[in-house]
Amino acid sequence: MLNINLNILNVCTSTNDIAFNAALNGEVEGTSYLAHTQTEGRGRNQNKWTSSKGNLFLSTIIKPKSDKSLWHQLSVIVGFSIVQVLVDLGVNSNLIDLKWPNDVLVDKKKISGVLLESSDNFIIVGIGLNILKTPILETKWATTKLNDHLKGSINIKNIGLKILNKVFYNYYSWEKFGFVFFKEDINKKMFNINKNIIINVNSKSNLLNGVFLGIGDSGGIKVKTNSKITEYLSVENFTFV
Repeated sequence: MLNINLNILNVCTSTNDIAFNAALNGEVEGTSYLAHTQTEGRGRNQNKWTSSKGNLFLSTIIKPKSDKSLWHQLSVIVGFSIVQVLVDLGVNSNLIDLKWPNDVLVDKKKISGVLLESSDNFIIVGIGLNILKTPILETKWATTKLNDHLKGSINIKNIGLKILNKVFYNYYSWEKFGFVFFKEDINKKMFNINKNIIINVNSKSNLLNGVFLGIGDSGGIKVKTNSKITEYLSVENFTFV
């Protein structure tokens, strides 16, 4: 198993920035950064990620051997890893959902998000997890925190290490067996599976109404419209109705 080198930072712009620059300078896979506070935290699509002290902000370097066209699958793999860690910590499994492609929900409230940023030969895996505070997001999603669902003291560094170990365990399994190795278990935790969905593939396309069938073999969102089933690796946005 990889020897994870976890660096603890008091404050930084974002752990993804630090990890990205480190990877450009030749740092090895497994080099990781955990910050107590971020001044410029961000989420997917450049959405701001409020970085309150007491929550977890974590990034690590990975260098996949798999074809780059498959790297997008790691977003949901990492999200699933966080789900597994939350269950291991004692959060009620029945309350945990994975929202494609990169959010973890507890009791239908956002508790964690994943941000992947890549270069030619590496990916930075960024993870935010609400532990002691619930930031107000500029979205329709309510938020929750780990402290609401667990009893006893919570050590942020220990949780960071648990997440990193699970992420790398699943990452190596993904490299060896492919995404289909995880698909069935991921779909068991997928939020709103078999619900009606409206998707916008891109800004120039018409809205598509269908039924969300979960995640397909390639890690994309699988939707049934009329009698046709299509897997979309990326969409501009989607809503459940």
